[in-house]
Amino acid sequence: MRLTLFLLVLLSVQLQAQDFWTAEELDAQRDQLSTQVGGNNAAILDRIIDFEGYFAAMVHREPGPGFSESHDDWADIYFVTSGSASIVTGGEITDAREDSPGEIRGTGIRGGEVQRIGEGDVVHIPTGVPHHVLVGEGEEVTYFILKARAR
Repeated sequence: MRLTLFLLVLLSVQLQAQDFWTAEELDAQRDQLSTQVGGNNAAILDRIIDFEGYFAAMVHREPGPGFSESHDDWADIYFVTSGSASIVTGGEITDAREDSPGEIRGTGIRGGEVQRIGEGDVVHIPTGVPHHVLVGEGEEVTYFILKARAR
């Protein structure tokens, strides 16, 4: 519930029925996503909010390598709703390739800072900063990701 209120304040958008989820609805969505985990050890409910200069998704990740990435035009804000993982930020993306203009992905990060994240945590990743969510054995993590276009 705190997370939903924080998102609404952050976005400064008039509350509409489709922009509100109860804790029970979020739990049900997490459970549904956990049955859809694919090749990148993740399942994504994309663009649950989509408005001019920002959009949001719900992401569920389970153990596995995942991928590293950076975005030239988008800042990421993660709101962790359940579970725990590690996140690496900064450094240099290994095996970097441009997936689309301004979107770089790779297999890892060399020289970044590792931090633990868990339920209730908020992580801000500015544009251009490499990042990689690492989910260890026995872990899973679910979070909202708000992507805000850089000005």
